[in-house]
Amino acid sequence: NVWCAAGKGTFSTDEIVRQIENANLKSLVAHREIILPQLGAPGVASHEVRKRTGFRIIYGPIYARDIQAFLASGKKATHEMRRVRFNLRDRIVLIPMELIPALKWLPVAIGLILLMRLADGSGINTGMLGDLISYMGAVAIGTIIVQILLPWIPGRSFVWKGWLLGMIWALSLASWLKPNLWVLISNVLVLPVIAAYLALNFTGSTTFTSLSGVQREIRLAAPAMIASAGVGILVRMASRLWV
Repeated sequence: NVWCAAGKGTFSTDEIVRQIENANLKSLVAHREIILPQLGAPGVASHEVRKRTGFRIIYGPIYARDIQAFLASGKKATHEMRRVRFNLRDRIVLIPMELIPALKWLPVAIGLILLMRLADGSGINTGMLGDLISYMGAVAIGTIIVQILLPWIPGRSFVWKGWLLGMIWALSLASWLKPNLWVLISNVLVLPVIAAYLALNFTGSTTFTSLSGVQREIRLAAPAMIASAGVGILVRMASRLWV
């Protein structure tokens, strides 16, 4: 989306200038105005675009459905056109954007589950279903549940929100699937990290997170997440040594 692209620098001053020049826009239109989506503003220096191309930037409404009304009013936006909403419906619409890329890692996850089960002596049997349910539950938390419950999960950090629900999920598996101690420890170390990582990805789809804030969250959380997941996998693979 535009907000994400602007924050990451791909919807930027240089990109706008490049597209204007590539399209040879000056020869196609008589005016010297270009309308950009309002949420693209963080990535664009309008004065720089005008200096380099001669085109004046006008920021349009938040939602595409308001473009016709915006043009009809002489390119003047009402308060409602400038108002950003991020309600439950908006968040649910974004779920496929988070879920589908995550599912692409399913073959890798299955391979890792097989490797861990062979290493800990569990073998390839129906018990794999429990491991797969555990993994898919963490994925669902990070790509669906966090998005739905976002305003009501305690804390501001997306990593924390995902980790918290992931930990609840990992602990709930103890009474449901009744794993042995080492599998439980592995689940507690790995599953919250999966949920936290996927929840962190959702920052790019929101309308209120900043690039600097997300980068800070990554710097603080990434080492702990990597360490936790790594130890969890090693515990599972080496568990037969302690049984």
